[in-house]
Amino acid sequence: MVSINIVEIPSRRLEQALAFYARVFDVELEISEVDGQRMVFFPTDDPAEPGLALTEGDDYQPSGEGLRLYLTVDDVEAVLARAVDAGGEIAAEVEAVDGWGRYASFRDLEGTVIGITQPEDAVD
Repeated sequence: MVSINIVEIPSRRLEQALAFYARVFDVELEISEVDGQRMVFFPTDDPAEPGLALTEGDDYQPSGEGLRLYLTVDDVEAVLARAVDAGGEIAAEVEAVDGWGRYASFRDLEGTVIGITQPEDAVD
């Protein structure tokens, strides 16, 4: 069996990343420490399953290269607009895929590219 447990978004400036992502996704976030590692966990339906985290450390290098993470959101345009308003850049404009939904991506303040998707049944 293979499943996703935790996805970490690397950061060199955790406080700045916390403020950016809290604004982009309109969520409250706070810094935690896990085994000496500073992390910010995104809220989930099940607190026993952390899921997504911002992580700061010497071996974490923010990058727009490599693995690409896509997060499902209720409104692609609203999230993309908040990302730009918070200082991020559009990496890919909103595109629609018939029978699936819409997607786009943005580059955060440290260059990491985050994809966002909106299922077709959530599109007005």
